[in-house]
Amino acid sequence: MENIKEKKADSDYKLIDLLKFICAFLVIGIHTRPFQTSSNLLDKFFYYDISNYAVPFFYACTGYFLIAKSSNENMHAKLIFRCKKILRIYLMWSAIYLPLTISGWIIEGGLNPAYLIQCLRNFVFVGDNFYSWTLWYLNGLIFALLLIDILLRKFSVKQIANIGAFVYLIGIGLTMLNGHLESLPLFLEKPIELYFSLFVTTRNGLFQSLVFVAFGMLIAEIEHADGLNLSIKKGLLTSCIYMVKVGVSLIGGGGAVLLKDVGFADVLLLV
Repeated sequence: MENIKEKKADSDYKLIDLLKFICAFLVIGIHTRPFQTSSNLLDKFFYYDISNYAVPFFYACTGYFLIAKSSNENMHAKLIFRCKKILRIYLMWSAIYLPLTISGWIIEGGLNPAYLIQCLRNFVFVGDNFYSWTLWYLNGLIFALLLIDILLRKFSVKQIANIGAFVYLIGIGLTMLNGHLESLPLFLEKPIELYFSLFVTTRNGLFQSLVFVAFGMLIAEIEHADGLNLSIKKGLLTSCIYMVKVGVSLIGGGGAVLLKDVGFADVLLLV
């Protein structure tokens, strides 16, 4: 029985490796928009309805393997080890991008010392400086792992996944409201304005990374308890939501802006 389970796990991991390989190309596609010059319809479908799931999938894989891979270490030790590993990679790539950051200080900042303070802020909270925006993924992952380590002292993995989903929706709301600050009452306008002046975006470890890492952990936990099963109802619900989302993204207008600017496309993964 154990051998059967091990063979099944190896098969599942190979499938995950294949999906990660595909998703790596989808991430490239997010930034290169390969169909933009040939077909507007195909470009929208690829950009909004296929490639947008690559980054959440990578986050979920990180969370999944924190639990799926057997180890004598407790979860705290696993999280800290993974956090240190990602932090080393983040520091290394930040150093590699440093010449570009200096170029940004010259080109965008006009050698203003205040620009360097913004760069430091971006390094700590955003993971995004002059042409180094790709590092936001690592920055978000570090914060998500630290948050999960803290939350696990009080909450279960399932509760953390629910918390992550809740703050994810808050992040969507904050991004939407940030575009209409002039229409908001003062008690909402000022806190939101302050948040974005400090953290720039909701694309970070709290509002985006946390939920997908936690859901990856939850899937592994359910799988360990042999409770992971296919549901026709959930499959149909997911398919219906996906079809609606595809329709909105292809039609365009305000709905498409919502999908693009606030990451609403990733909600499908939560189903």
